[in-house]
Amino acid sequence: MLRVPLPILISFISFRLCVREEEQDWLVYCHIAARQRITVPELEAATGLSRPAVEASAARLVRGMIVEQEGESLRAMAIGESLAKCQINRSDCSPIVIENGVIRVRKEDG
Repeated sequence: MLRVPLPILISFISFRLCVREEEQDWLVYCHIAARQRITVPELEAATGLSRPAVEASAARLVRGMIVEQEGESLRAMAIGESLAKCQINRSDCSPIVIENGVIRVRKEDG
């Protein structure tokens, strides 16, 4: 059995409780970018974060348009792909949008 000194254990627990979202996102992104595809359970094991923390981080990375998600599978987007998706989806004058990897005609408001 592994014995960890109490001060180290308390330090580790408080670090895990106090990690900012940005630090979690960076950790999750690094693991996603290191592989072609990775699943949420694999990210849980690799990062040591809880499933809700991994899912929340993945959702922020997907919203930021730097990661693409298909079911539980995640992949880092190439820079050009990310930039094009941002320009298309955030431009009011673009006649198209990209949703879940599919190019669609933008719906008219009203």
